[in-house]
Amino acid sequence: MGTGDFICISMTGGAPWGFRLQGGKEQKQPLQVAKIRSQSKASGSGLCEGDEVVSINGNPCADLTYPQVIKLMESITDSLQMLIKRRLDTPFLFLEDQSHPPSPQHLLGYTSLLIATLANQLMG
Repeated sequence: MGTGDFICISMTGGAPWGFRLQGGKEQKQPLQVAKIRSQSKASGSGLCEGDEVVSINGNPCADLTYPQVIKLMESITDSLQMLIKRRLDTPFLFLEDQSHPPSPQHLLGYTSLLIATLANQLMG
């Protein structure tokens, strides 16, 4: 997908999350966000259409088929953390509330998710 930024997206409260995915290993396409519903958890989280999904709750997605991703998503009951790769030319949809800078807990969560993703890739 080329050069881009890695971003941690977090959502809580369970499904529906408010986004649709496309791609997967069997389609020889990276797993990407195809559609975001307005006024959804996904739209409020900063997730953007076209984002490439690197991992879901620490599980790398590069070698997963679309049905495997759906099964993984259906197993998530409350908290969803996604490591995504955003192309540099993708416009960022600003969150409605920009008055608070990222908290140390948010940054720690990002670091933990990145470490879990990398560990799973090395082990698997």
